[in-house]
Amino acid sequence: MSVLMLLACAASGCTDFIEPNQLAFVMGTAVDHADDGEVEVSHQIVIPTQKSGPFGGSGDSDSFVVMSAKGKNVFEAIHKVQKKMTRRLMPSHRQLIAISEQYFQKNDVSTLFDKLNRDPANNLRDITVLVKGDLAKNFLLLDHPMEHLSSIATGKEMEINGMNRFSTRQFIIDSLSEGTRPLVPVLQIEQVKVRSKETGPIAALSGFAALNKKLKIAGFLNDAEGAGAVWMSGKGTFHAITLPWKNGKDTLSFRLTHLRRRIDSTDGPDSRRVVLTVMAQAYLLENTTSLDLSETHYMLEVQKYMNDKISEDLQLTMDKVQEWGSDVFGIGEYLHRSSPYWWKSQKDDWDHKFEDLDVTVRSNIQLRSVGASGTSFN
Repeated sequence: MSVLMLLACAASGCTDFIEPNQLAFVMGTAVDHADDGEVEVSHQIVIPTQKSGPFGGSGDSDSFVVMSAKGKNVFEAIHKVQKKMTRRLMPSHRQLIAISEQYFQKNDVSTLFDKLNRDPANNLRDITVLVKGDLAKNFLLLDHPMEHLSSIATGKEMEINGMNRFSTRQFIIDSLSEGTRPLVPVLQIEQVKVRSKETGPIAALSGFAALNKKLKIAGFLNDAEGAGAVWMSGKGTFHAITLPWKNGKDTLSFRLTHLRRRIDSTDGPDSRRVVLTVMAQAYLLENTTSLDLSETHYMLEVQKYMNDKISEDLQLTMDKVQEWGSDVFGIGEYLHRSSPYWWKSQKDDWDHKFEDLDVTVRSNIQLRSVGASGTSFN
């Protein structure tokens, strides 16, 4: 009996258990175009023992390693990376997937996501970004003065600036949707000075890219336009804005919270006229005008001016994106839900029909606070 119990215990033990020190934790992945139709995949792998110092001055390069390989598809490239490793790759903690602008231009991006969606080892909570004007691999090779890993730094920067709804899962959902096109954060590598005698490269968020149905780049939005597009697409949580006052020299700066948007069709299910209304709560943080905003009529005047100016700016962004035919705002998805029978005749050529859609942007922002003082310290 005792022999049988020992055999049962041995048989019930885990045979595929891997110790943590046998794993290579992937924190970032880069995808670049390679010759002969191949793809180059690079993994940023964290090394547990980290040293401090900006831009590798005292050993930041010791905190991670970047391993790359080329293959006919993502699986083959990753398999080749694994052959170079002494530990098993662990992608479930990945923070970010960076895809180069060149790869978007020369390849079918949708093929990348078959493995990501099929393989349960990928959590899809990581962020998908586009690296403009450089290799995505070079982004992974960058040190960061505060976070050591460029992938972690970019993820935190987006989260702290209210842009935490750009996961790979959301990218896949938007890609498969008939009435929504993906909006992708854009990174550019630039030189910055962090100390009086030290400069170094850093990846900075420089706007967004609007993709079309085939996941090709329809156009780029700068930082201000991109922030507005994020708001209108319902993917932002808060926003900061500085508006010039009527005299052209003074300014008003606001922090906008509780960002929301609403889409309405004005003339029934077959209408080609849509109203997109953005909503938020505004808090005045800086005022260089001579207005005493403790006076109610001045406060109402500023609120109306703010709504008019934001509506005007967002309308320009809407018109620009419509020229590209890329519905990153999900207006088609709204029409799909509100008028499913009408949508059946529209969905096959939605990119072109979105160009001709009459979309009006309105702003409904409530000024909640003007701060502790009414007038500026002029």
